[in-house]
Amino acid sequence: MTKREQYGLEFYKLSSDGITGYNCRCKDGIVDHNNSLQFLSCLDRAGTELLLQEINTFLDTDEPYRSIYESMVLEHNDLDIEYPDFRIDKLPYTFPLADIKDLLQEWLDFLKA
Repeated sequence: MTKREQYGLEFYKLSSDGITGYNCRCKDGIVDHNNSLQFLSCLDRAGTELLLQEINTFLDTDEPYRSIYESMVLEHNDLDIEYPDFRIDKLPYTFPLADIKDLLQEWLDFLKA
């Protein structure tokens, strides 16, 4: 099972007048905390690669940072690494950082396809 399936997400492309957009949404209109993962729609390839790099910095070190790291990838979304978790828009729940890494890799693969 992919991470997007695990979190009930689907990725899709929209094309209009020769312009292609990429989107992430929750399947079947389910509303739960996984809706916050739809921030992926705001990430292009460069932003996705940068956020993956930031996450890898935390996951690949022998002595992870203990403080909160605020990503500067997106202007209108607060993305914070609170090792070993990931918080979106200061919401009261978090996601495992390893899951976000896998989800970002799936998103990047989708953007490249």
